Amino acid sequence: MKYVKTFEAYQTYSDYQKKGKTWGTPEDLKADAILTLKRALPTFDEKWIDKVEDQSDDTKGIKFEFKIGRDLVHMYKVNNWRGQWEFYLNKKKSDASQIKDYLEKAHMSKLDVFLKYAAGFDYYYEYIDSGAQYQAAQANNAAILKMWAELNTSDRNKAKKELYKKGDREKVDLHFK
Repeated sequence: MKYVKTFEAYQTYSDYQKKGKTWGTPEDLKADAILTLKRALPTFDEKWIDKVEDQSDDTKGIKFEFKIGRDLVHMYKVNNWRGQWEFYLNKKKSDASQIKDYLEKAHMSKLDVFLKYAAGFDYYYEYIDSGAQYQAAQANNAAILKMWAELNTSDRNKAKKELYKKGDREKVDLHFK
């Protein structure tokens, strides 16, 4: 029986101080961490991030701590390419989609979630020729309509006002009753 030794090797700042490297200063890595986290947030907005702290050291690697409300996201640099980070949400290893789902449920109202996804509603999905695309659009629309059904009357009125600003009033009234 063979035994395999596994370990997690995180990048350190000294890995970026080699000859010829023009990218990899602490400021560069902080900006990369913020950009990568913004892609994992429910909306691509820095308003979610309350505090950023660089907790890096030479033995454990490059680590940033982000405070989002009462939640903590730790990010470890795992490769020298930009955007390659390992996420920990509240000390539990996670990926970007898990972080996005959790933050949507914990920090966004049903109305905000609906408005976020309502922009992707396809009013013309009946005219799609490709069967797979038609089914995907139909499923997406069904999910958005399910979110609509879960809204209370007050939120529905607010949502309709927002949808009227962005689209055709007749189409909105036809689908969102």
